[in-house]
This record gives sequence, structure tokens and C-alpha cells, in this order.
Amino acid sequence: MHHVIGALLIGAVTGGVAGNRDRRRPLVRRLVKGGIMAKRKVQAAGATAIAETQRLVEEARAELDQPETGLHQ
Repeated sequence: MHHVIGALLIGAVTGGVAGNRDRRRPLVRRLVKGGIMAKRKVQAAGATAIAETQRLVEEARAELDQPETGLHQ
């Protein structure tokens, strides 16, 4: 679905400035750059969330493995 929205947005922008190629190219380029930047930020946030989750799992396992918890196996 997000691909369709992006295509509609680019189509609307290029259609609005179709008469002037000099104006259209920088505008579309900015849109593409913005999309790339957004994708990188989402990927970085995902990597951070995965790393934090792994740390939490390791901490939980370490706590369960301590003899005083009575839960280690």
C-alpha cells in the first residue's frame, strides 16, 4: 500500500510542475532523498530495538541462571 501512496505523491508533484522540467527534477530529487533518509532512520530504529531486546533477554537469562533465584535448571 505504501508503494501506491508514494507513486501517487510523485505523480501529483510531477504533474503539477510538468511544464517546467528545471523545477520538476530538483523537487523529485528532494522527495527521493527524503524517502531514503526516512528509510535509513527506520532501519536504525529497528536495529536499536533489536539490540535492546537482545540485551534484555541476556539479562533475564543471567538472572534465571543465578542460584538464589531457584529457577535455574
